[in-house]
Amino acid sequence: MMADTQENSMPATRDQSEISVKGQAINNIQADQVTVQYGSANDIQAQHVMISQAGANNVQADTVELRQAGTQSVRGNTVTVRQGGVVQVKAKTLSMVQGGLILAETEVANLTASTTGAILAKGDVQLDQSNARAVITRGDVSMDQSGSGVVVARTVKTGNNSGVILLLAGRVDGQVNAVFGPKSSAAFGVAFALVIALVVWLRQRLF
Repeated sequence: MMADTQENSMPATRDQSEISVKGQAINNIQADQVTVQYGSANDIQAQHVMISQAGANNVQADTVELRQAGTQSVRGNTVTVRQGGVVQVKAKTLSMVQGGLILAETEVANLTASTTGAILAKGDVQLDQSNARAVITRGDVSMDQSGSGVVVARTVKTGNNSGVILLLAGRVDGQVNAVFGPKSSAAFGVAFALVIALVVWLRQRLF
């Protein structure tokens, strides 16, 4: 079913198994399956959400897929972002290709050609041609042609051309270009303060 209004303040739509929004601005949507294309939505609650070339404020669903789309906040079990941007993500599994986000709280993350602020994870994190200001996880971190300011992990595995300013790991497999010289002393101080703050936050929110 497609919403049939062009107004920017459409009231919440409830008890629909499927809602498709195209070229419209919707306020609140609740349904089993929601598709938003060339439009926008404020709050979305559903089982499955697809947002393509559109935007949304808050999205909560079992599975969320963003394609050339942007959202303020996403919460779900499986979140997939392709050429999109998100301010905050809370998910069990996060997959991002050519995207950007500020904060991710997840169990598992896989990023390709993407840029992130901070990733707080319980499980493994993979960075492929990606940059992250901070990655803190209880699992393993795999990096290939990627860089990070701070990495805290059980094990860090690296491929080619990967660099880290501050690395705290029980084990390191591969070559890591860690920057600790005099020219980077200021950056090291900032990174150390950041990791302490994030560790405290991680313990409060994930443990």
